[in-house]
Amino acid sequence: MTGTRRASISSVQRQLRVGYNRAARMIEAMEMAGVVGPLENGKREVLAPAPPE
Repeated sequence: MTGTRRASISSVQRQLRVGYNRAARMIEAMEMAGVVGPLENGKREVLAPAPPE
């Protein structure tokens, strides 16, 4: 997610191989923690800084 700077429930499902409900709870927790922004056009902007290369 930090590579594309976009987060979605489906991307969390694919990357972590979890179900929809768990991925949705993870995204909600990340939003509450300030890691991702609010939902816009089906995706959320990643607010956390990119990892060092």
